[in-house]
Amino acid sequence: MPKDSPNFLVFMVDQMRADHMGCDGNPAIQTPNLDALAAKGVHFRRAFANCPLCMPSRATLFTGLTPRGHRVRTNGIPLDTVFPTVPAALTGVGYRTASIGKIHLTNYGRHASVPAEFTPPDRFPELSEHWREHRLDDVPTPYFGLEHVVLTIGHGAYATGHYARWLEHEHPEQWQRYQNDAPSPSPLGATECGTYVLPEDLHHTAFVANRTIDFLQGHSRSQPFFLISSFPDPHHPYCPPQPWDRMYSPADVVPPVSREGELADLPPHFQEIYERRLPLSGREYPTRMPDEHRREILAHTYGMVSLLDKHIGRVLQKLSELGLADDTIVLFISDHGDMMGDHGLLNKGPFHFDGVLRVPMIWRFPTRFRPVQTDSLASILDIAPTILDLAGQPIPEGPASRLTPRQPPAWPGRSLVPVLTGEATSVQESVIAENDEDYLGLRLRTLITPTHKLTTYTDHRGPAPYGELFDLRQDPDELRNLWASESHLGLRRELTEALHHRLTETDIGLPRRLGHA
Repeated sequence: MPKDSPNFLVFMVDQMRADHMGCDGNPAIQTPNLDALAAKGVHFRRAFANCPLCMPSRATLFTGLTPRGHRVRTNGIPLDTVFPTVPAALTGVGYRTASIGKIHLTNYGRHASVPAEFTPPDRFPELSEHWREHRLDDVPTPYFGLEHVVLTIGHGAYATGHYARWLEHEHPEQWQRYQNDAPSPSPLGATECGTYVLPEDLHHTAFVANRTIDFLQGHSRSQPFFLISSFPDPHHPYCPPQPWDRMYSPADVVPPVSREGELADLPPHFQEIYERRLPLSGREYPTRMPDEHRREILAHTYGMVSLLDKHIGRVLQKLSELGLADDTIVLFISDHGDMMGDHGLLNKGPFHFDGVLRVPMIWRFPTRFRPVQTDSLASILDIAPTILDLAGQPIPEGPASRLTPRQPPAWPGRSLVPVLTGEATSVQESVIAENDEDYLGLRLRTLITPTHKLTTYTDHRGPAPYGELFDLRQDPDELRNLWASESHLGLRRELTEALHHRLTETDIGLPRRLGHA
């Protein structure tokens, strides 16, 4: 390992939109620490999730593979340990690897039809029932290459794992409140909106930040580290603790974007999801609600984001106090976004609008990266090769073979290092997103270019195939679907061909062949 191997501190948040930061142009939300991080780093304003769901997106970050490649096509499918991971690659060359907070590479829940013996504690240490029933008090390591794990499972008032154990042992009276008291309802009664039952210092956001600081304080400079500090918020339920639940007024938030009648121009499941309570991978509630409820959800979400900003700021301050800032690459990323009322929709579902696909992505490394705000296309698929490139390590692909020197790369993502160092303004002309919605029998595949977005579907309930086509220059809010426009049929064919090419290009390149036959 080179003597100057950098540390990595990856802040990951859950279900945060890219435009929920001041540095992304939001005039209402207060995120001073994230804004300062962006000002001193490389802020990708056109970064996207490759799947708008937690488990597929996080598996992509860990493995460098698409959901098709690592087979976590949707939520509820555990990542197979057969796949090489970034933490394992770094552990193998001397890094100390750790995760504090949410991981979500294996299931949180088990359907009643699945026998318990299919989900044993040693293989499913993130299953909530194992922690609730005290079958587990720790995570067997290494866990997907992670040597040290402090786990927070779930969201809102339902979080378990090490966080719940800590509450139970260190704050038994508050633990009883946490178990027995429901969150205080919101003033307007919006769905899943309320106030966290415990004070801020006992909230899981504070817990993750505190344990991250503990790790940094105990760090030995003789060994570089790779640390994921992963916060469960601002995921629904929308229940920040006091006073963050009242920090923003529903009247002051940036309102959702929508157009009267737009759902009629979209594939048929949009209207159905809007009207009915359908089982979906991303939500099980109807999204039709009064506008004031959407604004209240936004206000509570803003409060959760500002709370995150405060505690991420605490971690960054400690990194500086310990003299580690110049030696540490900091990455801030979300696994996906949230519709937040745009187009009348909430959370994530079989939707590929910017609200759920576009994510915040900020990289900072004072000694090497040139601070800039860039519109260069990037995605979570690019994070794994970028990290290994920065660490000076090859992508793990098994035994080396010189038999096929022209074979495609083992990982389909692109290293962003040329953009980070100012050597290039872009490394790719498009990025892709995919989404298998088993509940509705849908498979979505999306191509995003600097100027357009195309989404295709496998299920066609109608006389002709349906899809989505948006001109992002003329219609940045994606309010007018051009899929059926006669004047855009040529463009649709061109983008469909480009999507096919990118899907083929990003197919899995592992395992490598060991011989001719």
